[in-house]
Amino acid sequence: GDLMELLSESQEGMLRIGRIVSDLKDFSHVDKDDAIVDNDLNSLSDKAINVAWNELKYKCEVERDYGELPAIPCNGGQISQVILNLLVNAAQAIEKQGKLIIRTGISGNAAFLTVSDNGPGISEENLSKIFDPFFTTKPVGKGTGLGLHICQKIIASHGGTLSVRSESGAGAAFTFTIPLGI
Repeated sequence: GDLMELLSESQEGMLRIGRIVSDLKDFSHVDKDDAIVDNDLNSLSDKAINVAWNELKYKCEVERDYGELPAIPCNGGQISQVILNLLVNAAQAIEKQGKLIIRTGISGNAAFLTVSDNGPGISEENLSKIFDPFFTTKPVGKGTGLGLHICQKIIASHGGTLSVRSESGAGAAFTFTIPLGI
C-alpha cells in the first residue's frame, strides 16, 4: 500500500519538476531583441507563479482573477520577468501569512496585470522613490534596488506603464499596462 502512494507522490513531483524546467526555459529568452510575438498574459502569469512558487507557498495564499484577454504582442520572457519580480517582492513584503492577488483584464486599448498584497504597504516617503535605481527598503545584501526600476523600463519599452498604489499598513498593488497592439 505504501509503495503505490510513494510512486504516486514521485510521479507528481516529476511532473512538477518538468513544468518548472519548461517554464525556466521560457524565462531564459529574456534578452532576445526579436522576441515580440503574441503571448497569453494569463499563461505568462501562471508560469511566473510556478517559478516563484517556492517563495510564495509558505508566505501567502495566491488568488488568480484572470480576465479574458486576446493575445498580447510582447517579449514574453521580459514580461514574465516583470511578473516574477512583482510576485517575489509582494511575497517578501508579507511578514508572516498573507494574500496575494493577480488580476488581469482589459482597460481601454491596453491589457493590464495587477499584483496586490495585504502586506504592510509602502510608506508615503518611500512611494515616490520606489522606481528609482538603487533605491531599496531591504536590508543590506538583500536587494540591489534595481528590480522595480528594470521592470518599469521593460514595460515602458513595450509602450506601457507601471504604477503603484499603496498605503502604509494596507498593502500594495502594482499594475502594468501593455497596449493591445504595439
